[in-house]
Amino acid sequence: MKEMKLSKLMLVALVLLNTQCITQKGKDSDQKDKKPNILFIAIDDLNDWTGTLKGDLQGKTPHIDKLASKGMVFTNAHCAAPACGPSRAAVMSGIRPSTSGNYMNKNSFKRNPILDNSLLLPEFFQQNGYYVAGSGKLFHGAHFNEELQGRGFDDYAPSKTQDLFPWIDRFSSSRPLKGFSGGPPYHDWGPYATDVKLEDINDGKTAKWAQKQLLNGELQEPFFLGAGIFQPHLPNYALQEYFDKFPLDEIELPKGYLENDLEDVPEASSKQAHINATRCLKLDIREPKQWKHAIQGYLAACAMTDDLIGRIVGALEKSKYAENTIIVLWSDHGFQLGEKERWEKFSLWERATRVNMIWVAPGVTKPGTTSVKPVNLLDIYPTLASLTGIKPPDNQLEGKDLSVLMKDPWASGFETTLTTFGFKNYAVRSERYRYIVYADGSEELYDHQNDRWEWHNLANKLDYVNVKNKLSRKIPIHHEPTGTLQLKWELRGWKPKK
Repeated sequence: MKEMKLSKLMLVALVLLNTQCITQKGKDSDQKDKKPNILFIAIDDLNDWTGTLKGDLQGKTPHIDKLASKGMVFTNAHCAAPACGPSRAAVMSGIRPSTSGNYMNKNSFKRNPILDNSLLLPEFFQQNGYYVAGSGKLFHGAHFNEELQGRGFDDYAPSKTQDLFPWIDRFSSSRPLKGFSGGPPYHDWGPYATDVKLEDINDGKTAKWAQKQLLNGELQEPFFLGAGIFQPHLPNYALQEYFDKFPLDEIELPKGYLENDLEDVPEASSKQAHINATRCLKLDIREPKQWKHAIQGYLAACAMTDDLIGRIVGALEKSKYAENTIIVLWSDHGFQLGEKERWEKFSLWERATRVNMIWVAPGVTKPGTTSVKPVNLLDIYPTLASLTGIKPPDNQLEGKDLSVLMKDPWASGFETTLTTFGFKNYAVRSERYRYIVYADGSEELYDHQNDRWEWHNLANKLDYVNVKNKLSRKIPIHHEPTGTLQLKWELRGWKPKK
């Protein structure tokens, strides 16, 4: 009898054990088949003055640096175009400007059949079962608010016709805060009133929205959650505490600045800008002796943005989604702070094209890794498709799959990357060189191994003919004419400069 009872107990135990194994296998299988979530963080005008890229050691970005330590940093990443509109259009469509004809901020997205007929990144995930939500500046504001109006998004904050929360109008003094009149209205910098908190400002509200989505534990999975931070785009308004981090008497001029640096630069370079960035630096910043003040404003805005990134990523880490969420952080282009007599972006030099790009992909990226291979923001779309195991749209994406470099940072096939600014103006960046060619055929060539700040144009040196010939083969054969303007600019009679 005892032996019979023992046998029955053993049988029951075996059945229970087998049931547990089947259940666990089912859970493992479900986890394996589960699509990863995506946290998509865009930052406007953030150049390489971060602790991660070390473009200048004055910058303080501990939260971005911490995120970088958890995944892979692409230290030689560049924008598709050094302006908000075409850069973001390229990211969201996967189509380069020379193919779409979208070269400048005034170009229309909706009235461009190449872009309008493309499957946009949020639409791609929405059509593949993802819940897609966003807040802040992900597309160029005019494209989102006036033309696309939330296309591809299930939800958007504050709304599908307004990507940014309203500006809070409480400052330490009357505007312009910089203390003198002159220059475009957005060429301003200074602190908010002392009672303003980080969560009160528009970017703070975007971060708070993202935190709430992640921490309430009710997001439909898989999800694509986009958070676009507007700062350090001008005007550089920040809380006083961030200005205090950078005492004015400790501010240094950019190490990349060289007086008379434009002497060996083709005249064509000065015809590119949407605005006269050289004039802005001279008349609105240098002559009133505000150069260091303006740099202080930029650094303060970057430090404030860094804290907001810390809040968003911190919320993900505390959430139940942490182990199954891809994070991609990127800035839409660089920013010149006086180098080559320029303020803002709007050029094909390193200062304007180099961007921050950080990936944390569970099970793919390794903590603290880097790749020096030249890559592009255009690569984000195909990389997300690859990491989520979803077939990308046919014959649309022109970028490369960066998961190849995540597995092998020295993989072949990533020899150069391309930036476009205006019709037939291009910069080709390799690991060592930057080659620029303008629509009139004039050229620039810089050797980054020996000339980090691009002070010496080698384009006319006979020793570099072979280098130029090799890099020139990366220039597109097709140059799409400049696309239709947004309706408001067309009605105003605005015409692009030739």
